[in-house]
Amino acid sequence: MAERRAPRPSGVAAPAVLLAATLAVALVAVACGGGSGSSGNLTTGTTVAGVGGAGAERSEPVTTRLALTPDPIWQWLEDTGAVAEWERSRNIRIEASQLFDQFAAFAGGHADVVLINALDVPKFVEQPNREPVIIGKYARDRSILAVRRTSRAETLGDLVERRIAVESSLASTLLWGLIADSLYDLDLRDGSADFELITVEPTSVADLVIRGDADACICTPDFSVPFLASGRLRPLYGGDSAAEVYARDVLGDPARLPIADAFVADREWHSQHPDAVDALLALWEKGLEDWKLAKADFVAEYPHHFSVESDDEVAWMSDYVANHDWIVGSVYISEAEAEAHSATFARMQRLELVPAGSTEPEIDLSYSQELSALREILEPDSGGEGSEGDLDRLSTRLSVPDEEPGG
Repeated sequence: MAERRAPRPSGVAAPAVLLAATLAVALVAVACGGGSGSSGNLTTGTTVAGVGGAGAERSEPVTTRLALTPDPIWQWLEDTGAVAEWERSRNIRIEASQLFDQFAAFAGGHADVVLINALDVPKFVEQPNREPVIIGKYARDRSILAVRRTSRAETLGDLVERRIAVESSLASTLLWGLIADSLYDLDLRDGSADFELITVEPTSVADLVIRGDADACICTPDFSVPFLASGRLRPLYGGDSAAEVYARDVLGDPARLPIADAFVADREWHSQHPDAVDALLALWEKGLEDWKLAKADFVAEYPHHFSVESDDEVAWMSDYVANHDWIVGSVYISEAEAEAHSATFARMQRLELVPAGSTEPEIDLSYSQELSALREILEPDSGGEGSEGDLDRLSTRLSVPDEEPGG
């Protein structure tokens, strides 16, 4: 893939020029937003690591150990050179481990930041010396409820006392448990009388249905695409994900899609390195923007990340993500999203889908709050009066890295 380079930002010497260039380009594209947070519970006002005032000495780069499952956007950021550019200009080093057990990496102290389903985070609280803080979001729950092509089921309510294959009793199963209770007054969890849950590896969930060893599955499109593309597996609810069904049919607002995959940091490390967190979130913001502009390119370029092989499977997945995109529009969590997540968690506790004594992890909103405050000050007609220092801070968060001299 040819390297893609974003336009260079304007300098900060002339405030008027900077304001026009930064707001016209960066605020529209939101290529790499963020903030180190002057309001919020953990961070204080700072500048991004290694991008201080003129003449500032460059310290040793801060290492961020990131654990995530193999991911197309991360590979895209590496292949296009964005990671290398960010590490150089932000004076950070990102050590990414792509594995399937982020929980063990976090609990064992081998990762500073992990990307994991937010509904799985409560079990992190039980780990000694590792206190989780949710710092950003990445994806909505993409799981679907699917049956064999010959099944007559149309909804979860048609599967009472049937066998449902799942990959875990947490995460997606919890959200479908809320849907079961809210829409059908049914209990979807281990040991319930309404359904028989069969827990298997993620790659085997759909296969169990095709073989006839389960009547339905809570599965993800990417792990089920061969059966979905061929029509042997039929998604219920028109192919809508758990997040889409929950937002539309339970909350009554299709726009209130709950957070699934989230960035979770260790509190102590986070409090010591807010600038590194700021830079990491800004890098992912760029990746999310690239995804929105070229979803089909991602599927075609990295078919292994979507478990597709044939041209028909690539076409099916490209069409699916165009209509049921599970990647969020921004890495930054809004106050409304945080409140919605808290309400969902509380509802799960009331239904005993999660233990009543589970501690809800903190969500740090300081990064998104500072970015919003800067925008309000600096955008035209906002009524605010931005100083040159404000402009410098905004350009730090919303500009792309400078090229090396002579680049």
